[in-house]
Amino acid sequence: MPYFRNIVQAIRTVAAGLRVTLPYHFARTVVVQYPDVEPTVQPRYRGFHTYQIERCVACEACVKACPAACISVGKSGPRKIDKTRNLAVGGAMTRYEIDYGTCLFCGLCVEVCPTQCLKMGSIHDDSCYRREELAVDFIKLAKGGRRTIEPIWMTKPNPPAWVAKARDARRDLDPDKREWMARADDPQYCAELAAQAAARQD
Repeated sequence: MPYFRNIVQAIRTVAAGLRVTLPYHFARTVVVQYPDVEPTVQPRYRGFHTYQIERCVACEACVKACPAACISVGKSGPRKIDKTRNLAVGGAMTRYEIDYGTCLFCGLCVEVCPTQCLKMGSIHDDSCYRREELAVDFIKLAKGGRRTIEPIWMTKPNPPAWVAKARDARRDLDPDKREWMARADDPQYCAELAAQAAARQD
């Protein structure tokens, strides 16, 4: 009879699911004492973005691909890559902002980026006091020599050893890159870079 057959099938389905999940109920719980202990992050983990402003051409491909409309990009004029220095020249960057209050971390913006200046990072923690602080101004970060966010607790004195090491590695940039990052929003400086690139091509 269909009635009893359905009951048997339901029992088998529940048993099949419990066969997978029940062992975890008796498994030893593993707790990582974060942030004192560094968490294990998988290679393809999609954390907060890493942005190389000096290589961004402000094509807005990331803006168009974003399903949450959380990316805002602005420029004073056309930008293109100077292949001799692998540097974006032309107009200045006037805005590059991501609102992590609505970001889905889907990674579509990274896939469409033609210069690969935008990547998914390994930082998973953006502790802050106000919701408005989730909107990250990457031009402001670049002026401070940073490519990605740093949670408030990570900027405090005497962080755990693994935090200090990772933070210093992210901030270890050569002087030229620091200057390009810091002045990417300066129209005059960007025009000078474009003129230098044009002179090398002639």
